[in-house]
Amino acid sequence: MLVDLAILGVIGVIVEAIGIYAFNAMLTCVMMSTAFSLLIMFAATTRWGWKGLILAPILALATILCGRFLNPRVTYRINYDWKLYIATVFQLLSVSFNILWFKKIKDEYQTTKSIQLTFGLCAIDCIISLLVLSLVYLILAKKFLLLSFIIWNAFGYAILFVGAFILSRQNILVNIKKDLIRKEQDRKEAETDFSLNLSDEEKLDEQKGDYKNG
Repeated sequence: MLVDLAILGVIGVIVEAIGIYAFNAMLTCVMMSTAFSLLIMFAATTRWGWKGLILAPILALATILCGRFLNPRVTYRINYDWKLYIATVFQLLSVSFNILWFKKIKDEYQTTKSIQLTFGLCAIDCIISLLVLSLVYLILAKKFLLLSFIIWNAFGYAILFVGAFILSRQNILVNIKKDLIRKEQDRKEAETDFSLNLSDEEKLDEQKGDYKNG
């Protein structure tokens, strides 16, 4: 788990920094709060449940540092401050809704193997994270930027949909613990079936031998 989360964290920080830099270079994103982070959080919480939430403050920090020091639009760097950091952390933590979703349906495969359910969950994540981001930032900065955040984070939401679809097709969006248990059960069932078939063949050979001897 630690290795997997560390890999997701490193990948998340790198692609988040690249995304924030690239999208700010292409567009006028005054305060873009996420590029790839929602997708990384989606994967982390699907694979490891509540433990995946540990990546939220790390990914949010990558966003703020890149926006603060590497943003090609120098005049917008000041907007990447502690208020946006806290709001972004809460935004990413809101993906914890996915954990409740998977507990409700009992099996993440019902979602990740269905395009409709996967996209539905992504849409819910976008709505909840957007509302959380806007409300927390309103509390801290006294500015309600709901419509602005929709525009500034549009690429991040699009990446969530596309990335979730690709990762689900690659069998990456699975609960690791449940998947290992499922594979172990399948292995035991296969061994049991093999043993039963072998026993049946041995009995059949014995019957044939008795018949010939008789």
